[in-house]
Amino acid sequence: MQKKPNILFISVDSLRADHMSLYGYKKETTPNLCRLAETSVFFDQAISAAAWTGASVSSMLTGLYPVSHGFTNARYYLDDDIPTLAERLSGIGYSTAIFSNNLYITDKTGLTRGFDKYYYKGVLQSGSRTRAGKSSRFPVPLSLSQRMMIKDILDFYRPSAGLKRDDGAEATNHSIRQHILNQGEHPFFLFVHYQEPHSIYFPPLPYRRRYFSGSWFSQYKYLDFDHIGFFAGRKQFSQKEINAYTELYDGEIAYLDYRLGQLFDWLADSKLLDNTLIIFTADHGESMGENGYLWHAFCIYNGLIKVPLMIRFPEWFPKAQNNRDLVQNVDLAPTIYEGLNIPWDYKNENQGQSFLNESTREAAFCQYDNPERMVDRWLVRRKDIDKDEFKQFFRSLTSIQTRDEKLIHSSDHRHEFFNLKQDPSESVNRYSDDKERALEMKKRLDEWLGSLKPHVANSQQEDFDKETWEKMKALGYA
Repeated sequence: MQKKPNILFISVDSLRADHMSLYGYKKETTPNLCRLAETSVFFDQAISAAAWTGASVSSMLTGLYPVSHGFTNARYYLDDDIPTLAERLSGIGYSTAIFSNNLYITDKTGLTRGFDKYYYKGVLQSGSRTRAGKSSRFPVPLSLSQRMMIKDILDFYRPSAGLKRDDGAEATNHSIRQHILNQGEHPFFLFVHYQEPHSIYFPPLPYRRRYFSGSWFSQYKYLDFDHIGFFAGRKQFSQKEINAYTELYDGEIAYLDYRLGQLFDWLADSKLLDNTLIIFTADHGESMGENGYLWHAFCIYNGLIKVPLMIRFPEWFPKAQNNRDLVQNVDLAPTIYEGLNIPWDYKNENQGQSFLNESTREAAFCQYDNPERMVDRWLVRRKDIDKDEFKQFFRSLTSIQTRDEKLIHSSDHRHEFFNLKQDPSESVNRYSDDKERALEMKKRLDEWLGSLKPHVANSQQEDFDKETWEKMKALGYA
């Protein structure tokens, strides 16, 4: 191939693979992704290196595991001494741009380094601060549910406006199209992080009602999602409530699929599709009540770390193939490097590895460091809750898994071992019953961890400004 391919790298926040019709889900949530899959390869054994956005996206952009890139719960920053995919591609002539709808992915955290342009929710950013959002047009203070109810009533008469009430997908797609049209003759590398289906699960009205089985008025109660109270033991969710949240979550996925379909159709109509490497994945999944967890914190079960992965570029990968190789999101950057003949500096250091010519990975690993600092941020706005109510979660977790087995090693010795072949839902802990096999897996985990070079911070993290923290609160991060 003479011409370098364009690269469109799509990361979706909080997307479970098993809630996509692409992976056999009972609801038709992803018809457009299914259509793209007809000329793509998709993987059903893709594991994230981390269970939350900052660490996971850092792994995608560096090919390194969290301990080595240093973006952790204790320090939200990717230092300048860690080489990124954007920097390497820029160095061989690519124009680069990042489109983020999540404030973990910002110039404040170092994740925009190497990109020529940085867009937040479709708006090109010129400085270190994101532009303020639109102020409310309502003349008197109203609750969130009241505001949404009024907007929904108005949207009956202007449905096209209602479809734009999202977490940034519509504006991002518009900016992607304009950026490509104006970016010149260089091949482009775009990293796009969509925020749907992240909580709060409340998609635009047509997609909200698609699966939701509750009444018209009951939908607004689900704008409240008190995951902080839940983890503190102050809030209980009934199965009916979990089912309702799941229905709204599925609507979020279907809405994003609609927007993705528009983007893919535009690439095809613009004659760009066939020379564009498309990577579609998620930073992590979402817990929906399994093992007693909700949201995306405090655990690394597969509902949270098993992610979708689809790649379309027939020159590198055969089309319409369901690939069962074990792969990870740390493997994506090295795979791109091999395809473009760029040396991978960490090839022999047990970091990400290319699967361009099939994966040789025998095990997948995940790291989740102690989340105590995250809880400290929660408690700044929840004075009614004591820190001790979260103490059971103050532990670090690491996992190793093959196609058939998985060990979760906990710093507080509450280890878990699962036979994934017999128990894919990870509901039966066999650590005591299969102790010998679990210890064999632990030895492999220790060997892997011992081979990694931990990152040592070399710069002071700049703190988020007040406006950014307020936006982080809306996402449940602060």
